Amino acid sequence: MTTEAPTPIKVPTFPALPAAATPTTAASSRSRSFLLGPGLSVAFVVMWTGGYIAGPIGVTQASPLALCFWRFGVAAVILAILAVLTRARWPQGRDAWVQVVATGLLMQAGMFSFCYLGLALGVPVAIVAIAIGASPVLVAVGGTFTLGERLSPLQWGGTLLGFAGLAVAIAGEWQAVAIGVAALLPVAGSIAFAAGTLVQRRTGARMDLRTGTAVQMAVAAAVTLPLALVFEGGIAIPVNGTSVGVVLFLAIGNSCIASALTFLMLRHRQAADTARLMLLVTPLATFAAWPLFGQRPDSLLWTGLAITVTGIVLATRPKRAEPQGPPPVATNAPPASVPSAS
Repeated sequence: MTTEAPTPIKVPTFPALPAAATPTTAASSRSRSFLLGPGLSVAFVVMWTGGYIAGPIGVTQASPLALCFWRFGVAAVILAILAVLTRARWPQGRDAWVQVVATGLLMQAGMFSFCYLGLALGVPVAIVAIAIGASPVLVAVGGTFTLGERLSPLQWGGTLLGFAGLAVAIAGEWQAVAIGVAALLPVAGSIAFAAGTLVQRRTGARMDLRTGTAVQMAVAAAVTLPLALVFEGGIAIPVNGTSVGVVLFLAIGNSCIASALTFLMLRHRQAADTARLMLLVTPLATFAAWPLFGQRPDSLLWTGLAITVTGIVLATRPKRAEPQGPPPVATNAPPASVPSAS
């Protein structure tokens, strides 16, 4: 007589319940949302605006090209050490090196050297801020010739407004020959920055933030060093609290932290958010220069600022998406073959 094996009993299974959020997890989530939201926005605006305050103070302590050298040199050393400690990847290939060297020459050495030379010759902070703030307009125009990009009529109108506002603002400072010519130096700096941006977009090579910025700073320091030695007689700066504080703020605050904040903005936020926040920097720098340096803006400067900001908003406004055609009509035909990627 055989006995049958007992039938195994099936135990029902139930889906696991999601883990309840702990107070620590909720607090961490709120902190992250704040740091990547309002906290990041405030830090971004403060650090970029601070550069327009530290720069004029710096040119009272040192010659402009010497100030540029120390700013770039200190930043290059700090970023290089950080890159080595974190084992960051250095640029690879010819295109990557061409991009990082060209952008260091244009976006760092070119822009800041022209701006600091202008500040040393008495150009108001507001003019420098307006000129650099108008660089997106120059990028938009340059992109039509070098990248084949097309601007909408609204964007062309914004571009013209941006140039008109910059001309109005500079016209208010065209009081003496020396000051008038110097007012064009920040414009040259804006052109250099826009050119570097176009080079970066044209080559398309990606770079690590730590190593790429370190190379850019080293290139800028190597360029400004001989210029300072030849035209300013050296790179000596007085060793006091003001000069050391300015150099450290420009090197660490602007060249390192502000660049990192821009990277975080572009990574965790929309590109339009970065553009809108940059629009706040120019009027804030203009307001701050009034009590700090006694540079009271006149009516032409306020008018030029308003026109320029309006032009930048229009010039950087994305074009409307082209209307798509009607959806395809379903048929009983078999699907078409897809060509291979070989």
